[in-house]
Amino acid sequence: MKSIKRIAILSLSLLLFSCQKVINIDLKNNEPIVVIEGVVTDDPSTPQTVKITKSVNFSQDNVFPTVSGASVTISDNAGNSVTLNETSPGVYQNSALVGVQGRTYYLNIIAEGKTYSSISTMPSKVNLDTVLVDKAVGPQPPGGVNSKATIPVFRDPIGKGNNYKFFLKKNSTLSKQLFITDDQIIDGFVSNRPLSDSDFDYKPNDTVTVTMMCLDKAVYLYFFSLGQNGNGPDASATPANPVTNITGAKLGYFSAHTVQVKKIIVK
Repeated sequence: MKSIKRIAILSLSLLLFSCQKVINIDLKNNEPIVVIEGVVTDDPSTPQTVKITKSVNFSQDNVFPTVSGASVTISDNAGNSVTLNETSPGVYQNSALVGVQGRTYYLNIIAEGKTYSSISTMPSKVNLDTVLVDKAVGPQPPGGVNSKATIPVFRDPIGKGNNYKFFLKKNSTLSKQLFITDDQIIDGFVSNRPLSDSDFDYKPNDTVTVTMMCLDKAVYLYFFSLGQNGNGPDASATPANPVTNITGAKLGYFSAHTVQVKKIIVK
């Protein structure tokens, strides 16, 4: 399970390889660049959302300038199209379009005189069977040998190409890590890999919430490349550049993905 720590230049929660872009960026002292985070999900209770901000230098506080006044539209290959309204500075939303598995979505943005576009196809949903909280394996959280870990259990379909991302929350606290994995090892098998966060020490009656998302390959590669820039166990000695699937942008992603949420009470 790849574990990605938050990257300072991002504020946060498709395409063929020929359309992906690898950009060399001077992160130490660079002019602010636009960062786009766009999401379409199959959850009818959540509006489709695009967040547009600007990067800051590493020496600055993590306060990311927002980009207001943009024109943002999302359409699909079934002929549907919606315009997203700016609901708060830099945040554009619309609840009229609900994501459908297997459908392709197109993002188009005009912001500050520049045009950005992207494509993402929503994968089929892989069912999250259950969530367990059991004795931790490997490096122990603060509680020591009796500590517990969260384990999402699901069966990966036969045939490689499935990609997953998870969010982990204990009570009202969201883990500062992002967890991603593909099916190179688990193809066709049941996955029971734990989500490990050394800051989480589970106690009886804690509520643990796991959100599971099925990603397309380009979005998985975006988060994987960010992981190579991090300082966790999967970080590269020579950092890789983030791989964006947004034409016209140097940083960001547009993801059409499925969402499942399960909760469990720690015994």
